[in-house]
Amino acid sequence: MALAYPEGECFFRRAVLNDRSSEGFKANDPKDFASHFMVEFVWNRETDHGAKACNSPGGYGYPRSGYRIVRGSWWKTDYGCWTQLPFQYGPSKTDIKRRVQHGLCTDGNKFKQVEKGGADEAYFMLMPMPTVEERWVWIDRMAHIRAVYFPVNFSVDKDHPDLCSYVQVSFAMERKIRTLKEDGGWREIWTHKSLGLRSDAFWSVGFDVTGLIELLSLPRQLRKDNCYNLGLIKSVLGGQIKSVSVSKTFGSGPDISWADMANANYGLDLTWKPCEKSSWMENYLRNVLTIATGFVPVVGALVQVVFSVGWELISQEDPQAAYELLKNLAPGIDLTDKIISELIRTAKDTQRFLPDGWDKMGLDFKKQEARSDNLAPRPIEEDMDKKMPMLLQGEILASTGTKNDDPKDEEPGTVIKENAENATEGVKNVATDVEKTAGSIL
Repeated sequence: MALAYPEGECFFRRAVLNDRSSEGFKANDPKDFASHFMVEFVWNRETDHGAKACNSPGGYGYPRSGYRIVRGSWWKTDYGCWTQLPFQYGPSKTDIKRRVQHGLCTDGNKFKQVEKGGADEAYFMLMPMPTVEERWVWIDRMAHIRAVYFPVNFSVDKDHPDLCSYVQVSFAMERKIRTLKEDGGWREIWTHKSLGLRSDAFWSVGFDVTGLIELLSLPRQLRKDNCYNLGLIKSVLGGQIKSVSVSKTFGSGPDISWADMANANYGLDLTWKPCEKSSWMENYLRNVLTIATGFVPVVGALVQVVFSVGWELISQEDPQAAYELLKNLAPGIDLTDKIISELIRTAKDTQRFLPDGWDKMGLDFKKQEARSDNLAPRPIEEDMDKKMPMLLQGEILASTGTKNDDPKDEEPGTVIKENAENATEGVKNVATDVEKTAGSIL
């Protein structure tokens, strides 16, 4: 499956975009299509994890969203989550014409499942486009935003009548982006391959929708510069955006699952990986090092998924470092003499397929931390042509013959604390205290 360039044209089948409700979005209606854009976000990830991060029991306040502290059933972890994702429309942060909002997950059991090894679940929400006069949409970052998609063509080709085109801005990769600040200067943000543009109550993000469609509809080679350097995406302190009354609230029912989107676009039947006690990485390594041994060359499999481990074994500069990496990734696996001998054998066999001079490449991974659950961003090259991973964290989608029910439809956990919009009593108001702390927040 090929990947679309992270800033540019992409395609969807209109049939999967249709809202199931009688009054919902109709992708087969050209007007409806042109008047809505999509936000891809992670549904089942909390903003704050643990009592300290949640500021339990008080929580936090914000002018345009409530805040809840919840727990899963028979579970003691506090999860902090915002209740709404606010959208403001207007040409500037002080000239806001209208505001809508979309409901977010407040189910402690959903967050609990991820903590126990379940998959991150990405969904697409359909939201109103800004008018020509409004031009900009300003989104408070109360959710983890993986990408935004703005409509371009209702139909792209007579041979493919169900295909429509959008331009996308994807944040679902590990890199550093530079956004223009509304009051001047630049702000650097690390994006994550799974969560994208992570939740941040201090900062909001603005999109010049008109400018983005004009720029990103051009072939990449013909663009003057990228959308960040041209100032079409801005960062602004949330407390500086003018607040107006909410004109409409959208529920999460019509949201489209990433798995359903893949089913329609790629002809596959995919479901979310079920929650498991052990991590995906440990299960993967157990399969490679035990079940697959004798059929699949072990090092070849490792190189495709955990390159640093495979390369340490192939180079033979310090095999013990590779064994330590494996132990850190999968502490529950016993590296027996049989497994180690198989690692050594397949590593030596792999060397003959490498070009002359491979041993002079000087790739050193010994200092890297090998934790599969580490979400901290790591510096990478900013050349997007070289590296475009767009996977969901921990999400290996199982190919099955049947679909699960909508994973959103589950019994909620326990609500420990709830703060409504504009909550200020006994809590820290992030919108007003931001000037003191925002300098150290990414």
